[in-house]
Order: sequence, then structure tokens, then C-alpha cells
Amino acid sequence: MLNFAVKIGTEGTFPPVEGSSFPMKRSGSSFSLLLFSALMILGSLLQSCQNDARNSTRIPPVTKKSKAQWQTDALNSLSDLISRSIDIDLNYFKRSRIYFEREQYVQAMEDINEAISEKDNIGEYFLLRGKINRELGEIDNALEDAERAEALQQTSPDLYVLMADIFQVKNRFREASTYLAQAMKMAPYDGSAYYVKGMLQARQGDSLSSLSSLNSAITMNPRLVRAYQQSTIIYLKLKDYGQAMALNNRAIKRFPANPELYFERGEIYKNLSVPDTALANYRKAASLNPKFGDAYFQIGALEIKQRGYYNALLAFQQLLKVNPNHPQINYLVAFCYEKMGNDIKAKEYFTYETDKNPTDQMSLYGLWRIRQRENGRMSPDFYSNENLEPNFKTLDTSRVKIDLIKPRGTINMKIDSSRNAKIQ
Repeated sequence: MLNFAVKIGTEGTFPPVEGSSFPMKRSGSSFSLLLFSALMILGSLLQSCQNDARNSTRIPPVTKKSKAQWQTDALNSLSDLISRSIDIDLNYFKRSRIYFEREQYVQAMEDINEAISEKDNIGEYFLLRGKINRELGEIDNALEDAERAEALQQTSPDLYVLMADIFQVKNRFREASTYLAQAMKMAPYDGSAYYVKGMLQARQGDSLSSLSSLNSAITMNPRLVRAYQQSTIIYLKLKDYGQAMALNNRAIKRFPANPELYFERGEIYKNLSVPDTALANYRKAASLNPKFGDAYFQIGALEIKQRGYYNALLAFQQLLKVNPNHPQINYLVAFCYEKMGNDIKAKEYFTYETDKNPTDQMSLYGLWRIRQRENGRMSPDFYSNENLEPNFKTLDTSRVKIDLIKPRGTINMKIDSSRNAKIQ
């Protein structure tokens, strides 16, 4: 056995190796330095080889992008391809699909129309246009596109869910149920299918089952904003304001720029008799969507309840611009002018309303009040009497019902004992 012992001392000598015929005598410091240098060189060589091996197989890190950034890059790329006339119909379709996912429905509709004008025999194109029309509220157009997609041999669950959704909106429940059953067989975990199921249950009066299905839809697809909206509406009808508010808060955290959600929050606070907070939410909804007619109407209604006639007038004027055919809109504007003491403008708008609807009793009575004031038969502040303040519920409840006295057909009067007078 080789016994090799190293002794570092002042002499720097090594003891002789057992079995050898000569002693080893070297400088200890020189040998240590050489050994250290050799080890360093060996380590460097090993490290160099290892680095070369790693570098030759190294995968560069993937640049992480958000979904929004990815979509923006894809839109730019698709726009470039379209400008160079490369696969025009396909790239218009792809760009439309991205706009649809971003809820930019107007741009999505423009692109899908371009795709269909280029090639009008692709079922997938009509399916996407049907979805866009559904989101825009064009139900008849959505149905036409869905049926065209089905005729072009589209058999996807998306198509069947869309058909079921359209039919439930049109109250064709049997057809809706048939398409929904087929969709759920093909895609049993599709959140949109559970949304349609919940809507069918709600429209047939089963509120609790509807809430369960809508909750499943939200669980499977948290981006399904209509499921939040419909659940909130059902809770409102059930007067469960706590659940309605909790669900509305969840929805607004996920969709902070959705005007319908703020409108629904306004409805909750209105039912809780907190008009100032309700007004703030209605105004938020109108600011997010300047064409939100229902929001302007609710603002005007609450302002009238609080006798804020000028603010109510501003809201109804916006509603008149957005929807000139809103029921009794001219009457509502006239009513505000009358309460503000401007009989000239009030008369003008009361007349507009009676021209559209000659039997509108509220406008006719408004004109009668103005004539009474013009003739001095009614004091200017008569109509501002507290007892005549309207109880504004839907359109207006300041309506005064006048029952005309109708003559009886026959009156028998006894004149004297000698004769009877009969007046026909």
C-alpha cells in the first residue's frame, strides 16, 4: 500500500516514499504553487467546455406580452397584409375577430362585411357576423347570418349557442331548447351555453334555476358580461338588493368601462331610496355611452322627484337627441319648461306631442293650463302647488284624469199630480 504523507515544515522536505530507494526532497512552496496552477487550469478548461455546451443548446428567453399588446401587434400585422392585398378575405376575417374580442363591434362589423364581400361562401364568416349582430342588438340580422352559416355546413357549438340565444330572445323557446341541447352535448363546459340556459329558465319563470345556470356561466367564462347583468336584474326583481349589489361590484371590477353595469348600480340605489348615489351612477353610464337613452330618462325622472327641473330638462333634451321617438319625450321637455315658468317653450313642446298623438291627455291638459294662465283664469304659480307635484314613476304621473259627465238616457220627473213629463 502506498503511504504518501505530506509534511509542511520549516525544512520543506518530503519523507521518502515507502519502497523507494531515494528520498524526495523538493521545495514545498514551489510544489504547492504548481499544484494550484494546474488545478486552476483544469477548472477553467472544464468550465469552458461546460459553457460551450450550454451556449450551443441555450434557448433564448421568450418575450412575454400582455393579451392587449399581442392583439395590437396582430392588428398591425394584419393591416399591413391587407394593405398589400395578401389573402384579403382571410385577413379581414382575422382582424374582425380580434375587434370582436375587444368589444369593438363597429370596426368588427366593417371588417367582416369586407371579408364576406370578397368571399361569400364561407360559413365561419357568417357565423362571426351573426355574433356581432347579436351584440349590436340586431336580432333579425343575427338570425339571418346564423341560418346562412348553418346552410354552409357550419356545425360548431358556437353556432348552436348563437341560434339558441336568438330564439330565446324571439320567444321561440322550443327551437331554442333544441339548439341548446345539441350545443351542450358538443361542449358541456361552454359558459355561453349555460348563459342561454339561464335566460330560457328566467323567461319561463324559474328564477332560482336561472340564477344557478347564470352562476355556472360566470364560473366557466368570467368574461361573459351579460351573465352578470342578467343575474343582477333577476336579484333586483326578487328584491334581494344585497346579492344584486355584490354581483354588480364583481362585474364592475372586471369591466370598469361597461355603461350597463353602472346603470344597473343606479337601479339598485334607486330601489334602496338613495337618489343621489343613483343619479351619480346613471350619469356615469351616460358619460361612458353618450347614446344611452335609458340613463338620460332615469336622470330626468329622479331630478323631477327632487324638483331639479333644469337638470331634468337637460337630461330630456339629450334623450330627445338620442331617441326622438321615445314615448312622450316632447311632453317631458314641455313639463320641465312649464315648471320653470317658460310657458312659451312649454306650449311649443306640448303642441309637438299632440301633433304626434292627438289623444295624449297629459299634453292636452298642459295646453289647457297654459290657456288658463294666458286668460288670467289661473295664477302663474297655481301649478307649482305642492299638492300637484307629480309622482314620477315611468313616463310621468302628473296626469290628471278628468271624467266627463255623461247625460242619462231617460229622466222621469213628476211635475204635478195631473201629468208626467218624460224627457228623452
